[in-house]
Formats: sequence, C-alpha cells, structure tokens
Amino acid sequence: MVQLRKWRPLLKLDGAQPQASYRKIVEGLVSAIAEGRLRPGTLLPGTREMAQLLDVNRKTVILAYEEAVTKGWLVSIQRRGTFVSTQLATGAVTAASAPKSFAPALRDVPAAAYFTPGEQVTKLQHRPGALFFDNGACDHRLLPQAVLHRYYRNALRNSFTTNTVRHGTEGSGQYLRNALAEMLRHNRGLNVDAQQICLTQGVQMSLYLTASALLKPGDVVVVERLSYPPAWEIFRQLGAQLVTVDLDDEGCRVDQLDELCRRHNVRMMYVTPHHQFPTTVSLRAGRRQQLLELARLHDFCIIEEDYDHEYHFAGRPYLPLASDSAQRHVIYIGSLSKSLGSTFRCSYIVAPSNLIEVLERTAAVSLGQGDAVMQRMLADLINDGELKKHLRRVSKEYRRRRETLLSCLLEAFGEQIAVQEPEGGLALWVRFCDSIDVNQLAEKALELDLVVRSGRLFSPFDHPENALRLGFASLNPEEIRAATQRLAQAARAIGEAAK
Repeated sequence: MVQLRKWRPLLKLDGAQPQASYRKIVEGLVSAIAEGRLRPGTLLPGTREMAQLLDVNRKTVILAYEEAVTKGWLVSIQRRGTFVSTQLATGAVTAASAPKSFAPALRDVPAAAYFTPGEQVTKLQHRPGALFFDNGACDHRLLPQAVLHRYYRNALRNSFTTNTVRHGTEGSGQYLRNALAEMLRHNRGLNVDAQQICLTQGVQMSLYLTASALLKPGDVVVVERLSYPPAWEIFRQLGAQLVTVDLDDEGCRVDQLDELCRRHNVRMMYVTPHHQFPTTVSLRAGRRQQLLELARLHDFCIIEEDYDHEYHFAGRPYLPLASDSAQRHVIYIGSLSKSLGSTFRCSYIVAPSNLIEVLERTAAVSLGQGDAVMQRMLADLINDGELKKHLRRVSKEYRRRRETLLSCLLEAFGEQIAVQEPEGGLALWVRFCDSIDVNQLAEKALELDLVVRSGRLFSPFDHPENALRLGFASLNPEEIRAATQRLAQAARAIGEAAK
C-alpha cells in the first residue's frame, strides 16, 4: 500500500482547501490512475483512514469511492477493501508516454490564397469605419424589412397551422420549386418544370453537388483564365484536371475551346456568361452559339452559373445558355442571394430529371432538408410579385452607385486605370497601369482600413493580374467616395515610397 502520509500530495490536494469535496477526491484518484501514479491492483486506505488523512468527513470519502467504483476506476471487494481496477492495466499510460493531443492523419488540401484572408483582414471585419470592396454583394440595408417581416410571419403561421413547421418538408420544397419554375419560364426563357429543379443552400453547394455527381478523378474541366475561386477549388478537390481558356473584351475565347477538346477529353466547362466573374463582360451571342455547338460536338456538359441575372443596366439581359431550345448539355445554377442578400441561403440547380434525382438523393444524405418556413416565404415573395418589385427599386439605386464609383475612380486615377463599363452586375473590373502594383496596393489599403482583392486571387494558376474587382452595391455613395479616396491614398503612398 502507498504510505499513508503521501495520499494528500498523491491526489494533488495540497493546494486545495482543507475540506476537499468528494469531486476533488474523485478527480485526484482518476488523475493518479491515468498517469500511472496509482497502479492497477493497488489497495486504497479504508474510508475512515482516508478521511483522517485528507482531513474530510468520512461521508465525503464514501461518496468519492462510490463514484469511482461506478465509473470503473476502482473495485470494492467485500471484507478485503477497495482496489484500483485491474481492468485498467492495458489502458493506463504513464505521464511520459501520454499524447498531448489527438492529431489524426489528414488529407493535404492546401487552401488557395482567396480563402485565407489573413489576420489583418479578419480584424478589420470588426473595426468601426472599415470599408470593403467585396465581390459584388447586395446591400442588406436596402431590403424591404417590413415586407420581409410580414411574409415570414405569414409563412410561420401557415407552417404552424398545417403542422409543417419542422426541418424541411416536401410540401414547402415543392411549393418553392413551382414558384422558381414559373419565374424561370417567364423571366429567363427556360422551358423547365418543378421536377427539373434541385434546391440547395448556396451556389457553392450547388456547384459541389453537381460536380461530385458528374466528375471522377482525372476528368478534365475547362475554366476561364480568371474565374470564381470556389468553383475551381471544388473541381480540384474532386480530383479534376483544370485547363483554361483566355478572356477578351467579348468574354470567353470560345475559339480556343475546339483545340482544347481535341487535345483533352473534356468532361465539363464552367462559365459565367451573363456577367463574367470577375471581369464582368457579357458573352456575345455568336460565341454563345459556338459554345453550345462545341458542347454538342465534343459531348461535354456546361455548368452555367447565372449569379446576378437580375441586375442588367444596358438594354435587355441576355437569356441564359440553358434557354436555348436545341441545347441538351447545359446545367443551370442560379441563386436568390444576390436579390435578397446572403442571409437568405437559397440556390437552385436546373438540370435533366435523371440528374436531379441523383442530386436530390445526395443532398438528402449530406445536407438534409431545407428550412420549411423560409422556403414558403420565398415562394410567396415570388408568387405575389414582391421580389420583382424590390428588384426594380434597388436596381435603380445600384445603377446610381455604379456611376458614382466610375466617376470617383476616374477622378482619382485618370489615365492610370482602364475600366470597361459593364452592361450589368454589381462590380467593376479595374485594370491599373504598370506603375501601380495592385498586390502592393491591396496591402497598403489595409493600413487605411480598406479591403480589396488583388486580381491574381481569381487566377486558378496564380498568374499575376494587375487589376481589382470592386463591388459597389454594398456601399452607399458616401462610403464609395471614402473607399475610393483611401484607395487613391494607398496608391500615392506606394508612389512616394518608390521615389
């Protein structure tokens, strides 16, 4: 038996209050056993002796012993005493060999720079007065709050009445798919019904579900030379091989695609033809027809992401590739997040019924059902015309903000920049002259509490790109002017440092 006078330090109760609680005693016993200081089979003092040694009430020791026995650390043998359980012989470890933490082997998936904003950017997210040129998010401050409150209350009340207020229901999903199908038929020319729509909770989720259903490791995916980073990261993580086509002032260089298809067995192409991400240019009609013909000829599928179809300021918007009556190769991905903000996580995939069945099964296993109340609310907003009314109102404001940013940029930088005024969308693509390094510009802007993304972050192969994507919709005119002034101040600081 361990010498009686050593029990108090053995259980690490020297620093504790004189009257140690039974929980402290249990913790001391467990720690001593787990660290090998109390060996399996060790006889413990009787409860009366232990109470004297620890200067506690005997009932306290009895409670501690009983709990340790219940949890399997100790065993009590009638007429013999209380022992450390011998069943712990194989599991007990010494302090020297005990691992400090659990570190399982992980698959090495290096994160692209786009997904690692850095400590300084993270701090600015919580700093008053910090400004962000984002990728083109809408302004939550312009949402019709009273309307949204009313529609959500009505959807919640309806869900209680019909006993569907739970984590997603087939009824609410079908109701929203019907509303989306009607909207897509009338506003975007898609010949689609509800059975050809899969609901998701974001564009990236839609991309992942679609790509995981169609790609296998080694498949070739074509993306544009500058593209949406989450998309090409998804393809890479699924084991795809990326190849790129160039861009010009009319969008994707479709003429390069035929040669790529002859050199590679292309499985898929990802495009944003309405307002190319990040350069904002719209793919012209001739190139659209050529792209659809190449997909038919080489039998690859096109993932068309139409992330901001609602915001088109010059003439009528282009109809999606998926609206072409002769096409059989386009999978269409849209979202309501650019209409109502990122809080409303609703994206959708339009595809042939057989693919939708696969996507629905995958979503059911990995994602579960959607929010029944939110689905009902969004469907009612579409059906009652409130979403369309909201979009008409904010489009005028976003157009005004685009003009404000263009004016401020030209005033601040003049001939140092080149910007092609986009036909729509919520961002500008601004190219800088060689004397201004946008990577340095982005770093210097951080010192002035302004966040911008360097153009090379949109390159799948990290190629330098002396341009910035400046989202204007989430900033009001005063914030746009302040942000542009900070950007110009950062450029001046770089110029002075170079002298």
